[in-house]
Order: sequence, then structure tokens, then C-alpha cells
Amino acid sequence: MAALEQGQHQRAEQLLAKAVKTCPADIEARRRYAEVLWLRGAQTEAIAQIQQALQHSADDTALWVRLAEMQLATGRVDLARQSAEKAIDLNPRSAPAWAVRGQVMAASGQLRQALADAHRALGYAPEDKAILLQIAKLYRQLNEPHRALQTLQTLADNYHPGQEPAEVLELTGEAQLALGRAEEAAETLAAALSRGKGSSELWCRLAEALWLCGRRPEAFRAAQQALEIQPEHPAAKALLQRFEIALQGQPPAQR
Repeated sequence: MAALEQGQHQRAEQLLAKAVKTCPADIEARRRYAEVLWLRGAQTEAIAQIQQALQHSADDTALWVRLAEMQLATGRVDLARQSAEKAIDLNPRSAPAWAVRGQVMAASGQLRQALADAHRALGYAPEDKAILLQIAKLYRQLNEPHRALQTLQTLADNYHPGQEPAEVLELTGEAQLALGRAEEAAETLAAALSRGKGSSELWCRLAEALWLCGRRPEAFRAAQQALEIQPEHPAAKALLQRFEIALQGQPPAQR
């Protein structure tokens, strides 16, 4: 673990492999070994370590939750659901278990059930930031921007002012834009860009908000920035084309 903390992942993996070989029934050693393997991208081996740990500790809810997360990340949705439900059976009040089942349901396209599961998780962990973010994303997928915004405001309250992550600000800006609050959206999306590396999608959202605010030169620059990041980005191309069509025939002073 000291090697891992120092960023020596290869050394940590070697030592944890020895620990598992020395004491195969050591659950914590297998858990940590699985995480190191996962970091390296050895997903199949990581899952195998969690499964072997469960052979020695089948009633460990956290292990079942982690197995479900790994299975979901590798596209094994049905297996992930089985693991999540095993965790719930072991501990019906486990927030992580309900949260991961919500993720599984979302991956299966069952968004309403996913939302119900996420709210169940939040009931057991009311201030869990990851669960609040999960709920906000589900509301956006369900095209309920007002509820998404309410959830994101609750989430933002758990951070010191000015410390909100870029992802939270980006989702907030998207919800504001969907609600027709373009000025607020432009401000929020610009703040998101200042917090981290901007994606083409984020620049496109900002371009849309700026255009709706009447800030057309800035909107053009934002859309062009999206293309600089990803030259073939379809949304950015479509935005620029839309902007150019809208300006055709207008006097220069109004452009």
C-alpha cells in the first residue's frame, strides 16, 4: 500500500500478488490486488480476484457491490444486476448496493426504475455526492431539467462556493439552458470551462447559450473552439452552419 501511495503501481502489484499467494484467504489483500489490476486495465483478472475473495467471504456486501460495478463497466449488465441484487439481499439498507443497481437499470434502459433505486440509495445516504449526481443525470435523461436543476443545487450546497466540480457546473448549465435560462447557462458553462479541460460538447453548449443571449461573436468563437478540439465534431459543425444561415441576409450591423 505504501508503494501504491507513492505511485509505484507495478511494485504495488508485485507485492500484493505475493500477499495473495502467501495467504489466499486474506480478503483485504485480494480486494486491494483487484483494484491495482483494475487500474492497470487488467479487468478480467481484477474481476476474478473479487470473485475469489467472495468464495471466502460470500456475505461481504461491499465486495458484491464492487463486483457489480466492475461487471457493469465491462458490459456484463445481467451479471452486474445479479451481483447488485445479491448485495441488496445481504443488506437492504446499503446505499452503494441500491446505487449500483440504479446504474445497472439505467444501462438497461429502465430509467424510471433506475431513478427509484437511486432515490432509495439517497434515503440511506442523504449527503452522498455521487448519488446526487447520479439522480441529476437521470432527470436529464428523462428530460426533466427542472428536477435535475433542483438536485444539482442541492449537490452544489455540499461544496464550498467556487469549489464545485466542472461536471456539476456543466450539468447545471445544461439544465438552465433546457429551461430557457440562457444568461445563467452561459455564466455557469463558462465557469465549468474555467475549472477543467473543456470538451467539444461543453464548448457547443456554451455556444448555444451565448447565441440565445445575443452574444453572437462569442458564440461563433465557442463553436470554433469546439472544432479546434475535435475537427470533425458533428454538433459543432451543425452549430456553425446554423449560425451562418441565421446571419445570411442580415445587415452587417445586426450580425
